[in-house]
Amino acid sequence: MKHQKYNISDSLVTAEWATLANMLTTLENGIEPNDATSRKLRAQLGVIRVIVYEKIRGWNGDRTIDGSFLIGMFKTMNTMEKEYEQKGVKKREFLIFLRLLLHKFKKQKMIVKKPFVTISEFGKMKEVIENENGHL
Repeated sequence: MKHQKYNISDSLVTAEWATLANMLTTLENGIEPNDATSRKLRAQLGVIRVIVYEKIRGWNGDRTIDGSFLIGMFKTMNTMEKEYEQKGVKKREFLIFLRLLLHKFKKQKMIVKKPFVTISEFGKMKEVIENENGHL
């Protein structure tokens, strides 16, 4: 009997958006509010949580994502990962969940609201997202 291997990112790709939105609200961010920079980081993560929750909770399954939201999320993830590193945060479940959510976002069809502006930047954005390195 052959066993199939499953991973968490594949599970999230098939999960319902409402389920993911609820998970987003319950995960701890791992930051203790010990000093001003920690409190600022917690506040930033709270804003990210609210924005992503509001964005995904009502998605109806048309499998599309706004290009600017995808790029914004990618940039935000890179920034937050650097902040966690600088603070030496060990509990990274929330950050890992956001990274897995970003993986699901990348499986969606990208739509753009300003196609002529985006065409000139699309190649650069695509390369950064596919390679997951570098800056825009």
